[in-house]
Formats: sequence, C-alpha cells, structure tokens
Amino acid sequence: MTEQLGSIRRRAVVTLVPPVVAGAVTAGTYAVLAHRLPDQAYGTGGFGDSMSWTRMVGLGIGWSVVALIWGAGWLYARRRIPTAQRWIGASTWVGSVLIAGYEIQLVLRHLDLAGPPVRPDLWWTSAPVVLPVLAVVALAAWWAMGPDPEQPDAMEGPGSTAPRLRLAAGERALWTRSVFSRRKLAWALFWAVLAAWFAATGNGYLAVTFSAFTAVASAAQSWARVRIDEQGVQVVQPLLRQTLAGVELRHVVEATAGAFDPSTLPRATYGVFHTPAQSGYRATAGGDALRLRTSNGHRFVITVPGAATAAALVNTQLDRRRATAGDDRC
Repeated sequence: MTEQLGSIRRRAVVTLVPPVVAGAVTAGTYAVLAHRLPDQAYGTGGFGDSMSWTRMVGLGIGWSVVALIWGAGWLYARRRIPTAQRWIGASTWVGSVLIAGYEIQLVLRHLDLAGPPVRPDLWWTSAPVVLPVLAVVALAAWWAMGPDPEQPDAMEGPGSTAPRLRLAAGERALWTRSVFSRRKLAWALFWAVLAAWFAATGNGYLAVTFSAFTAVASAAQSWARVRIDEQGVQVVQPLLRQTLAGVELRHVVEATAGAFDPSTLPRATYGVFHTPAQSGYRATAGGDALRLRTSNGHRFVITVPGAATAAALVNTQLDRRRATAGDDRC
C-alpha cells in the first residue's frame, strides 16, 4: 500500500508540475524582458494584428491552468489505470512545452522593436524541429512516471457458492468465445458506404482509399475473442493480433456471471472501457456478463455469451492454483 501511494504521488507531481512551470516561465519571461518590448504584441496568429502583453501573458497562464486542471481531473479518473496515467503525463508535458515555447518565441521576436513588422519565425519553431522535440519530451514524461505499481496476488479464493466445473485431476480446459462490437460494425458500414459514394461521385482516389481503409480497420476491430486458460482472461483481436484487455489469474479472487446492467457504465461505452470501479470489454448493450473480482478491489467485466461457463472455469482454475500453492509450501 505504501509503495502504491508513493507511485500515485510521484505520478501526480510528474503530471502537474509542468503546467505550473509553463505558467511561471510565461510570466517570468515577460517580467524580465518587459522593458525591451513594445507596447503591443504583433502578429500573434489568430488573435488579430496586435494584442496587449498583459492579455498575451494572461492567455499563456490561462492555458497553463487549463492543462493543470485537465491533468488533475484525468489523473484522478484514471487512478487505477497505470498505462493511461502515462499518456496523461505525456500530454501535460507536451502541452506545457508548447505553451511556454510559444510565449518565449513571441517575446524574442519582439525584443528591442518599436513597432511592427515583427521579426520572422525563429528557426527552432519550425515543424522539423518542434515535432522531434515534442516526441523526446513525451518519452521523457513516460519514463519519469516511474514503474507501474505491482498489483498484489490474490490472498483469498472463490467462495463455496461460486460456480465451478468438474474436471479430472489431469484434465485441462480452454474456453474461447467470439464477440462483436456493434458500434465498430456500424462505423465499418458507414465508412464502406462513404467509400462507395466517393467512388461513384468521382471524389478522388485519396478520399476513396482513406474511407475504404477506415472501413476495413473498423471491421477488423469489431471482432474480439475472449480467451480463458490457466494464465488468465484475455480479450484479443485475432485479425490484428492485439490484446485489448485482460487480467492474470493470480490477481483474481472470484468469478461470477449474470445479466449486464448498462446503467453501470457511461452511455455509448463500447469496446475497451475503464472507470474508477471497473474495467473490461463491452460488446453489447446487455446480455450475459463475466465479472472478475481482483485483488486490488477492482472489477473486470466482459459482456460475452456463455458467461456462466466462463465463470465456472475461472473459479476451477483458481482452486487448482491454490491447491498447487498449498502443495508447494508443504
């Protein structure tokens, strides 16, 4: 628990300090060089021909505050999802660099000028320079977030009333079931129709190619396979060979099955989902659902037909793991 709290604090600091630094750099740069700047900032891009420096600096500080609030809100919402936290941290770092960099280059272009025209863009603000820098910044943020906290192994097993399968001592079982995301199928159909319309109306090969590619990608992503074996539960995309979601068996306390209540998730949440209380894969609006209670109190939910058999197999595998562990300790 102490290690997990330390990791949370570290990730909060790494995520939220950059926007504060960006705001401080914005205000500090202007405060130090204000005596060498004209009364107005010219050629600010999208804000009119000129703007007062007070307003210009206020915008930079305002965006820093927005980045700070955004980072804090999403970090709290994804407090149980380590990988998502890394993306949030990388986003605040990149956003902070863009905010501070824009303000600094604007000040440097106005140094010792009495009025317009402003100096041209500086060489280090060009895309060939900025994009690699932002990529390095994102990687640095990813590394600075530190290792993901270790989830503890489950110390208890399924209750006596939990469903189980009858397997012989040397018998092994593998359970798989295909599920289809209706939302992804709908998007695949939409892009396929759009590609056909583009082709019929002669909109050009780029529009047709992009729409057709998106239709194929959406169709491939609509098919997922739920797999349960001795290692755990996984939801994979067979065509893309990608694991969407999963949990190792050693982290599972108990498996249950029942009807899925759509009200437990935000509306229109399909595919992989994460909430503070649960995560998993949702293919349909209702129907059967496999629920796994994990060692950290989180719940893993998958909407899949035949969930009762799946839950029984998981509990049987958990019993075997505990029996094997007991034998090893003797």
